[in-house]
Amino acid sequence: MRTTAGIILLLLLVSLCKGQRLELQMDTINSYMNSPGDTIRKYFVFSPYSYPAPRYYLHSNKNYTTTLKEPYLKIGAFYAKKLAVNYSFAHEKIPELATFANDTTVFNILYFDSYSGKYAIPLFDSSGIIVTVNGINRENAAQYEFRILENKTQVVVPWTRPRLFCKAYLTTQIAQKDKKDKTVAYLGQFKNGFGKSLTIQVRRIDQPDLIQVALSAVWINQQPTVIATFAPAQLSDFLETIKRQWMPNKHLEPLADWTKGYPALELRHEFEPDENNLIFYLDEIVESKEIIEYNLVHGNDSTGWKVNDFNQNFIWLRDLQPGRYKLHIRYSVQRQHVAVYPFTIISAWYQTIWFKAGLAAVSVLATGFIILLFKARRQTRRLKMQGIQKQLVQTQLKSIRSQFNPHFVFNSLNSVQAFITKNEPDKANQYLMEFSTLMRNSLKESNHEFVSITKETDMLSSYLNLEQLRFGFSYIIDIDPSIDAHAVEMPGLLLQPLVENAIKHGIAALHEQGKLGVHFEKKGADMLVRVTDNGKGITADSDNGGFGLKLTRERISLLNETLEDQHIALTIGREKEMTCVVIHFKNWLI
Repeated sequence: MRTTAGIILLLLLVSLCKGQRLELQMDTINSYMNSPGDTIRKYFVFSPYSYPAPRYYLHSNKNYTTTLKEPYLKIGAFYAKKLAVNYSFAHEKIPELATFANDTTVFNILYFDSYSGKYAIPLFDSSGIIVTVNGINRENAAQYEFRILENKTQVVVPWTRPRLFCKAYLTTQIAQKDKKDKTVAYLGQFKNGFGKSLTIQVRRIDQPDLIQVALSAVWINQQPTVIATFAPAQLSDFLETIKRQWMPNKHLEPLADWTKGYPALELRHEFEPDENNLIFYLDEIVESKEIIEYNLVHGNDSTGWKVNDFNQNFIWLRDLQPGRYKLHIRYSVQRQHVAVYPFTIISAWYQTIWFKAGLAAVSVLATGFIILLFKARRQTRRLKMQGIQKQLVQTQLKSIRSQFNPHFVFNSLNSVQAFITKNEPDKANQYLMEFSTLMRNSLKESNHEFVSITKETDMLSSYLNLEQLRFGFSYIIDIDPSIDAHAVEMPGLLLQPLVENAIKHGIAALHEQGKLGVHFEKKGADMLVRVTDNGKGITADSDNGGFGLKLTRERISLLNETLEDQHIALTIGREKEMTCVVIHFKNWLI
């Protein structure tokens, strides 16, 4: 499927390439040609040409008819700057250009970043070429005519007089020697298919056998050319290469091909394991990074076609894994021509298949041993936890029976009867409501080992309200604001036996003078719960703590066996003439 899609895409690109035909736009002027020079230079490269004077010809090649070419017209070509070969020696890079040489002199004028008009101008995209002639204006246009040849021989535009004129881009004094040429002849904008050429010739009507000036353009099929590869160790050579290529030609003299004989330009196809950041240097010149596209193929994987990361003529690949690669490169202006550069990154010893296979086998054995060890420990822990959970369930059942034993229920019903006998039905109803709420909430939460502080204090308030109706004492439940009572949990019904003991053995006989407090405090990562009363009090060794206090201690002991990195401790003492029971929850607020 993937191969079929590639073939279809290739055929489409070829058809598009062949579909580029000869186009001659000679009726209108390109809008850019009347723009300021900076705007024109932003989009176009300009190459002028004018026949040299006789003194520039060697005696053996002297063209004595050159004097008849005066005044020397200057023909100019404007073309896209997206892709180019090195301007100074384009005719060496593309020998076909030299076959269109306009003269035989050794003299050659070169402008910065443009081709010499002495040879044919290579074009690499479909934007075409715009041709103007300095020295021809509206006043003298009737003296000149031009024609266009395809592939040097076929006439596609016969001899025609110039009819369009635009603002002069290059300053000259040709039409009148003492006056600047403000307007020039605009011959047109021309396109042709790749592999073909156009030659524009200009002559004087009164000298039909003599070409006054000429210019040629060839549409070149071009694919990227890798001329060097650089690994990290050759970074300094890479920087020197950039410097050498773009060294300015101060005297406008022809340069030799800078790539010839330059030792830093080395093509490598095999790299060491640590050479996984590679630079591929291209011979062509690009205007922007969008011109270069590449697709890196590694086995059955590929990156897909990507736009280059840099505006210069090189591709930088980073963090490559060992293996065989094929770097596919193309120019966006000619996607049908793809260059392929194969290379290999050698695997280190620890990256070889044999090492990885051995490491995998050891890993499997080690993993199996760890799994078996883990399962054995988990089974042992599960058996221990089952025993502890069984004891916790039994203790919870005992705790519920101790908290709501028949004696408490009997006392509660007697209290209701007493309120009715005293003709206090409102208090009787309130007592029954509090009693039923307490029973329902307590039974509901008895299935949960841990409940939030809010639920625990709500049940505690219900119980205290019930006992308050009987004995008339006052109480307070205080929670430190830094403790999130809705989020922090504690063992359910843990405080009720302690509060019951405080009432029964402490403040029941004091009636309205009795005071009871439950305080939640934060101390670092710990939480302290203090149950205080102003009764006669009990001690840690006292036997009047009752069955509920005994069960609370047993429950705390069992809980500590199940908790990890946490601990619960219970202490009983006297502080400031108050009995104080403290439950210390260690690391409870982490």
